[in-house]
Amino acid sequence: MELEAADTGQLSPSRRRRDTMRPLMTLTLLALAVLCLAGQAGAKPRRAESRRGAAFVSRQEGSEVVKRLRRYVDQGLGAPGPYPDPLEPKREVCELNPDCDELADHIGFQEAYARFYGTA
Repeated sequence: MELEAADTGQLSPSRRRRDTMRPLMTLTLLALAVLCLAGQAGAKPRRAESRRGAAFVSRQEGSEVVKRLRRYVDQGLGAPGPYPDPLEPKREVCELNPDCDELADHIGFQEAYARFYGTA
């Protein structure tokens, strides 16, 4: 049946609709491409792109890029506190014993603690 319609020059309605949609879709895509390219051509370059050749950045810009985790921050003041010494409890035990404290002055804390209380 379609062979007869093709021979006579008549197209089916679905084929006619498809043939009219292709140019419409092509024109729509071309219009979108022109709008995108025109929008990029008139846009100002971003701050990072405008200074692409610069080797150094300010401290403020650098801190925006790299946000470091701040450890051991005093909650009240916001200033970093000292790192905790893992041997501090053992040092206090040795200081409370006068003999260990005296020996620590001569041979060092870790050796004095090891002699009195075992391994440091």
